[in-house]
Amino acid sequence: MNSAVLSPGIFNIFVGLLMIALCIPLLKCRIPMNQWYGVRFSKSFESTENWYKINKYGAGRMIFWSILIIVIGVMALFIPLHGKRTLQAAMACAPLLLIIPVIESWLFARKLKSDN
Repeated sequence: MNSAVLSPGIFNIFVGLLMIALCIPLLKCRIPMNQWYGVRFSKSFESTENWYKINKYGAGRMIFWSILIIVIGVMALFIPLHGKRTLQAAMACAPLLLIIPVIESWLFARKLKSDN
């Protein structure tokens, strides 16, 4: 197995598993409002209710996309990619998919009512 395929594959699996591990407490609403950990949009800090709703939604979306990154990582380990530089580069950039749940969470937060 080629190291050009092995490294992105293992990296994608690691990133996906790490993100899932970080999101589980948020999904279970176990992280109180803070400045360091969670989905921290201005709307998140308007109320405790918003904090938990946004973090639960964001964690769920992040887990979904992290699973997709893990699948891409596993595929990178088993699909022959010799000489297919474009596909290798695409698989190496798979963690960029995590931008999607950030946008989804931001759009979700915008729909919540303000407590002002």
